[in-house]
Amino acid sequence: METPREPHFFKPLLPGFHSGVAIPLDFYSKHIQGAEINKPWKLRSDASDQIWEVIREGRTLTKGWKEFTEAHDLRIGDIVIFKHEGDMVFHVTPFGPSCCDIQYTHPHIVKEEADADDAPTFSYDYCFLAEVTPTNQKDDKMVALLLPHEIRWLFCGLSSLSS
Repeated sequence: METPREPHFFKPLLPGFHSGVAIPLDFYSKHIQGAEINKPWKLRSDASDQIWEVIREGRTLTKGWKEFTEAHDLRIGDIVIFKHEGDMVFHVTPFGPSCCDIQYTHPHIVKEEADADDAPTFSYDYCFLAEVTPTNQKDDKMVALLLPHEIRWLFCGLSSLSS
């Protein structure tokens, strides 16, 4: 099977996501493992001209990740897609609970918008359910069911929820 030119992965943001986000094992094994350990990842998005440097510790993005999430107003239940553009540069696209990419009012201004008095309000009319078991923690897989307006989405390739 041919490797995509710009491989990508997605992560649903679960409670505690501000402290770090784990890179899926398959993506890490195919595209990251063996890369220079101390080389920071460079994250960019359509919401800002800023490039965010984030440190990878093992398979987890840590230092700098919290600042990226706060500047992009990411929340539990959002999903982020990381598209590897080469040389540890990733284009990150955040999706909100509507399952559409998050639209920022003023492109190229993220942090300032969050601090402004007229900052937009967000409606989070959804439910986020995640079942954590010793098995899915070990395998780095999570059953996550996102229910925006009673539409059900099943993530991570698992076919059913266990009772």
